[in-house]
Amino acid sequence: MILQSLRWRLMGLATVWVVLSLVGAAFVLQYLFTINVEQGTRDNLSAALTRLAASIEPEEAVPALSAPLPDPRYATPLGGRYWQIQALDNGEITRSRSLWDVVLAIEPAQEGMSHVELPDGRHLVLMTRKLDVEGEQGVRSFLATAGEEHDPTHAIITSFTADASKLLLLLGAVILVAAWVLLRFGLAPIKRVQLAIENVRRGTHARLQGKFPAELGPLIEEVNQLLSVRDATMERARSRASDLAHGLKTPLAALYGIAERLREKGNEEDAALIQDLAFEMSERVDYQMRLSSLRMRTVAHTARSSLDSAVLRTVTVLKKTGRGEALHWVAELQDDCWVDVDRQDLMELVGVTLENAAKWAATRVVIRATRAGGVARLEISDDGPGVPEHQLEQLGIRGRRLDEARPGSGLGLAIASEIVEINMGQMHFSRAQIGGLSVTIQLPLAEAVSLPLSD
Repeated sequence: MILQSLRWRLMGLATVWVVLSLVGAAFVLQYLFTINVEQGTRDNLSAALTRLAASIEPEEAVPALSAPLPDPRYATPLGGRYWQIQALDNGEITRSRSLWDVVLAIEPAQEGMSHVELPDGRHLVLMTRKLDVEGEQGVRSFLATAGEEHDPTHAIITSFTADASKLLLLLGAVILVAAWVLLRFGLAPIKRVQLAIENVRRGTHARLQGKFPAELGPLIEEVNQLLSVRDATMERARSRASDLAHGLKTPLAALYGIAERLREKGNEEDAALIQDLAFEMSERVDYQMRLSSLRMRTVAHTARSSLDSAVLRTVTVLKKTGRGEALHWVAELQDDCWVDVDRQDLMELVGVTLENAAKWAATRVVIRATRAGGVARLEISDDGPGVPEHQLEQLGIRGRRLDEARPGSGLGLAIASEIVEINMGQMHFSRAQIGGLSVTIQLPLAEAVSLPLSD
């Protein structure tokens, strides 16, 4: 999930940058193309004015050309190319046939580029130049104007913009596809690392295993070393707890011996007190030993164990005990009920809960396992004396015993509560329909299978 989110985030950033780059490129290309087209128009008009200057007959009162311009559009009415010559000394005007009956109102001050719109809506681009032509009668001044329609130029620019946009869109699509392929294959090694970490979290592998790039080698080695240190630390802590437990067993056994000698001497009260204290200490040592074997985990740490198998194996063992052999066991289980709990923890949880039910049951124990909405529900009921309503909330509290008459330390349900809490589950106590205590345990369901080390 994290890698997919990273992939989409990088893809989003790539998309934004590609779009911005292509939009910027489109504006730059359009600007450069427009400048070049307009420069070509200016060059054409300048060349036309140069040709007009060379063809003017200065002796004629009405301006005239010695030869027509070679472009036939000047001689075609509204042909798209136009010229006009005005004699500044007498105001006489000569214009191309393409202007038909239109006279361009050009002032001498308008030298250079200008724009004008014809009565029929045509938009012209004009270049005007003052010409001094020397003839037999002296130098005469003329105002020469050459022009052409702007619409074809605008159409060329528009067509280029459309074609360039299509090309850039295609290029953008190709770049994004290439970026997606690059991200998919480029992040594939990280995906393999993620899958290897998931397998470690599931407990199917003890270390990160698989084929990884050489660049990730130091990271993989460092993580594996950290895992080794973690396992060694946990094993050392459990070993020290075991050593401590064994170290306490001998003094506790000695206390039992002292209590027996006191009882033989007739000191029954002190002997009973010492035995009770030694028994409580022994039970608490056993409790801490069992807790030390539990697998501490986080929300991201997943596991997979069969609830049905744990129940059946525990019932089989309890049936062989003196107390369990006398009971009638009813197990209503649902096939393929896999929970997100470590196998050892699940066996411990089912074991202590069923042991408690067998201890208090009169004739039978009923076990039901169901699943719904991503949660497995295990209900264990007995037909024993049960627990009063006002005392149900005290069950599962460490060391709390509701019946001092029977042997035990009250730590069994406390261990079950610890296991349920570690594995993000819930435990509830209520009155059973068959008369005794009903313990309901809800555990998260496990995912389907472990992840392969491939993309």
